[in-house]
Amino acid sequence: MRKSLSMLGLIVGWLLVSGCDNDMKNIEKLSYANAVGVDFKDGKYYGYIQMADFQNVAKTSTGTRGPSKIWIGEGSGDTFEEALFQVYETAQERIIWGHVSALVISESAMKEGIISIYESFSRYHEFRLTPWVYATRGSVKDIFSVTGFFERSPLDTMLHEPEAIHSQSSFVSPIKLHEVIRQINEPGFTLCIPSLAANKTQWSEKEKPELKLKINGAIFLKNDSFKSFIPLEELSGLRWVQSGIVRAGIPVPDPKDPSVQIVIDNPKSKVKTISRGDRPQFDIKVKATGSVVSRTKNDLLDYRQLTDATAKAIEDEIRKVFRTGIDHKTDILNLEYQLFRYHYGLWKSMSPAEDRLLTDDAIHDIRIKLNIVHTSSEKNKKNIGAE
Repeated sequence: MRKSLSMLGLIVGWLLVSGCDNDMKNIEKLSYANAVGVDFKDGKYYGYIQMADFQNVAKTSTGTRGPSKIWIGEGSGDTFEEALFQVYETAQERIIWGHVSALVISESAMKEGIISIYESFSRYHEFRLTPWVYATRGSVKDIFSVTGFFERSPLDTMLHEPEAIHSQSSFVSPIKLHEVIRQINEPGFTLCIPSLAANKTQWSEKEKPELKLKINGAIFLKNDSFKSFIPLEELSGLRWVQSGIVRAGIPVPDPKDPSVQIVIDNPKSKVKTISRGDRPQFDIKVKATGSVVSRTKNDLLDYRQLTDATAKAIEDEIRKVFRTGIDHKTDILNLEYQLFRYHYGLWKSMSPAEDRLLTDDAIHDIRIKLNIVHTSSEKNKKNIGAE
């Protein structure tokens, strides 16, 4: 009996050891996808995978890093899934999808619709719904080829960490996949996705141009339909009404001839629907704090003058971006969604309401409640005394 139990123990132990040996996979034997890209051209989908060498993510035993290495896989197919599956043919090792932190979708792919793309993520258990989502009008390969500074990996770029630079200069708020899924299914909601581009002119190393990523605008979608691409220089007013804005600078009183540069922190906005005849109109209120970071002229020295001029500059930007939305037939300020949420009966009677809301008189009033907490008076004491 004792001999039989010993033999049974040996057999069970052998099965456990051999089972672990077969199922376990060393991490160096796996490939980790960091970003996924989608393009559509010539009637086919193109899928891209970015993988970075993890040896360049953390310090080595010597405390130094080698040059960053990036691998980009490319496949094509009649669907997005087929394009990614084609990459498996040459992947060499199993690809782990749980570390994907960015999804880049080309403008042409967005025009085909993105619901089928994000459904591929939501249905496969390894994919998470937390990657940052970007649009692009350029090459996905160029974007995936960009590395960080100081030979760092691409994981140290705004592709994977947009919040760092957004906290210093906010224009278009970054957005994650689960937010895209929620917003694109909201009736009357216009979804704003930041657009990435590879800039070839602003940075160089040893007089050689070096690619760096930048936000060059935004693509707007509504109910999975493409609305427009609007470049960044036409979207300055969006930052005062979009949620998630952290810090934004504005030249006052005019960008072409500024007297001071004001930095606004954490602006909060509220849109209210009012009844004006047969169509609704909207009041917009913005509340924020600001400070003077530079001064080029000795005017606007009075606090009230400075506050009023800054509020007027912010109001002008909001009106300008709304006018841009009218030109592009895009509800940038999401006035229709405001109507849907708080005046559903009116929204339903007007549906589709967007065209009737994108008129010059849709905005009734804009009020800016601004508190400038620092005027840099100590820095400009000499100039102020001379005035």
